[in-house]
Amino acid sequence: KATMEARFQAEKARLEKGIEHYEKRLAKTGDQAESENQRAPLARILARDRMALAQLLKKHPDWMAPERMGVLTQRSWLGTHSSNVENDPIHRGKWIREGLRGGRVPDVPITVDAQIPENAEKTLRERMERTRGAECWKCHRLMDPLGLPFELYDHFGSLRKTELDRAVVTTGEIFNSGDPALDGPVAGPEELIKKLAESEHVQQVFVRYAFRFWMGRNETLEDARTLQDAHKAYKESDGSMSALLKSLLTSDAFLYRTGANPKGVASNED
Repeated sequence: KATMEARFQAEKARLEKGIEHYEKRLAKTGDQAESENQRAPLARILARDRMALAQLLKKHPDWMAPERMGVLTQRSWLGTHSSNVENDPIHRGKWIREGLRGGRVPDVPITVDAQIPENAEKTLRERMERTRGAECWKCHRLMDPLGLPFELYDHFGSLRKTELDRAVVTTGEIFNSGDPALDGPVAGPEELIKKLAESEHVQQVFVRYAFRFWMGRNETLEDARTLQDAHKAYKESDGSMSALLKSLLTSDAFLYRTGANPKGVASNED
């Protein structure tokens, strides 16, 4: 978040400096007819920078507000992992489990009717108590506690404080992550996101997914050095995507890749 704020301030300062510069240049040209050819392009640049600054300032209060922190609190992510009428903590948690922690949740058994019961007098969290049955909880414990902290937002991604005139409960838990320092209860989305962001395991999972996307295949044991170098570049640059991509795209694994996947290695399309 601090990095995003620094980038915002740098871009804001750049635009403000440009606006001041072109305002002074316009003032110097005067209103003479012979300077009209000079004034027109300067005016266009000035208008462009003013519009860019206005758009930047308009976005800032939302994505830098105290209740927003990274991708997991952006409206686009929250809305994508919701239904048309309400939140979907189960699929939000499943995405975090698989996309950020590199875990896997088994498919729903064909004998299970995976539906949350409707009840206009109960909150979604209360209706989800059904998933705590012995036959459901062994899988849902891997997802639900990761998605429930995001009940702080509705299915449009807007902040909310109440549901059915009751205070929204945002507690959750990180369970069976493989890292004892990461496991444990969380009070809300901010604590959950901070724990995930500080986890080296989560960073490595992100690097692995980046590798798969840009190489077009899954990793092998021979790719260990490439993954280690990419993670090192990402970590030393304070999470720079540019540094990560530079490391991956200058690696031997990328430069000397062949058209076919290595024997026994699946592609992302398989």
